[in-house]
Amino acid sequence: MEKLFDEKLTKIGDHYIYENGHGSLYNLHLVKAMYGGIYVLCNESSMWRFHPHSNELKHLCGDNNPYTRLAILEVAELRRWGEQ
Repeated sequence: MEKLFDEKLTKIGDHYIYENGHGSLYNLHLVKAMYGGIYVLCNESSMWRFHPHSNELKHLCGDNNPYTRLAILEVAELRRWGEQ
């Protein structure tokens, strides 16, 4: 990846504000899922579940946008969710 993510990414606990360089801003809230994985609420308009061991992202409800999916996966890869 050639983008400089660190300049555009702010971590506040389990809250990320991310701009992917295409003019879109993503407000991500993370919550540990009870039976594995991480729930990701994006812009209060969609909910996803990320499984760090398989790097799988599943859309649960709300807006199912391929650009949102890509942005969530970029942040997960950058911040290595689940490896802490």
